[in-house]
Amino acid sequence: MKNSFTTRALETKQNSQTIYSFFIPAKDILSFADISRIHRDEQGQLHGLQRKEVKKHINDILEYLNTDNILFPNSILLAINDEVKFTKARGSKLSSDKYSMSGILSIPLKEEGFRPAWIVDGQQRALALNKCNKPDLPIPVIAFIANNLEIQREQFIRVNKTKPLPKGLIDELLPTINGMFPSDLDSRKIPSSITESLNFEPKSPFYGLIQKVSIENDGTFKPVIAHNSIITILRNSINNTAGCLFPYVNTNNGETDYESILKIIYIYWNGVKKVFHEDWGKPTNQSRLMHGTGIFAIGALMDTIMRNVNPHDKKIEIRVVKELTKLKSYCRWSSGTWEELGLEWKEIQNTPGHKRMLTAYLIRQFNKEI
Repeated sequence: MKNSFTTRALETKQNSQTIYSFFIPAKDILSFADISRIHRDEQGQLHGLQRKEVKKHINDILEYLNTDNILFPNSILLAINDEVKFTKARGSKLSSDKYSMSGILSIPLKEEGFRPAWIVDGQQRALALNKCNKPDLPIPVIAFIANNLEIQREQFIRVNKTKPLPKGLIDELLPTINGMFPSDLDSRKIPSSITESLNFEPKSPFYGLIQKVSIENDGTFKPVIAHNSIITILRNSINNTAGCLFPYVNTNNGETDYESILKIIYIYWNGVKKVFHEDWGKPTNQSRLMHGTGIFAIGALMDTIMRNVNPHDKKIEIRVVKELTKLKSYCRWSSGTWEELGLEWKEIQNTPGHKRMLTAYLIRQFNKEI
């Protein structure tokens, strides 16, 4: 049995980063490269980076691969560690040029889970190639050295940014990376970090309730709130000068005061949980409070109630519960009809129109009761 896979390759430098390009038979890709599924260990630490396999996508690729006269120039992107060795070719005048150097790349063959290469982009393609009826079809591969998991995740996000990946997958990976990102991704990084604490900190009112790509439905958690619903209310509060979280982001020292942000969120949403206890934690088909529109509307009210408060004032908790209690008689989260809106509780939908309507209604009722 061979202990390594070898292939001719070109070595190229981009700044200080080493990159290899080569072709290999379709059947060999999964012999030395792992697919690193995103998951969490028993301590809640995030591992891996890839979502679950999409069977329809794989079958669509496989159907094409099994036809005649195919063209498949789509490369597989790998991250490799320093166990992979490159030996420069000798004697040939063409062994190197301005941009690249030819040679032999040697990749150790190991058991799954211990391999020195990870698929960063192309897991669905790799799975389809492994099953196709053309095992010797030459497939292009690009590999970069990345012993650091953070670099692998950064490249994964950059490569997949424009593709229809679940936002929740990217949001879970963002807090683990310190690199610079485009503004649309960078604006999600702080909310994503906060959401991690909200879902995995036992004292959080959202503990175990937020849907995460990395969490299997094993009974430990019963997530009922869409990940993006929480990201949205946090972004709105952080980016709006009238938001209650705005003063705590990029303060005078350029840092974000996560402690105060979490304190404010815990105080307010623990109040929501206490006042609407019969509606809290239920699936959205049983309670519209946990629905995207309910979270959005009651989240907007957070900016009204928690604006300019001192999060370390012990009296704030009592005040929040008192003010939310004033609203309780106007809410129909799990039964009845929102009289002024003319909608039964189940008719509330996750649409921009219903979000605006319910938000305006709650704020109007709150201001009336002050």
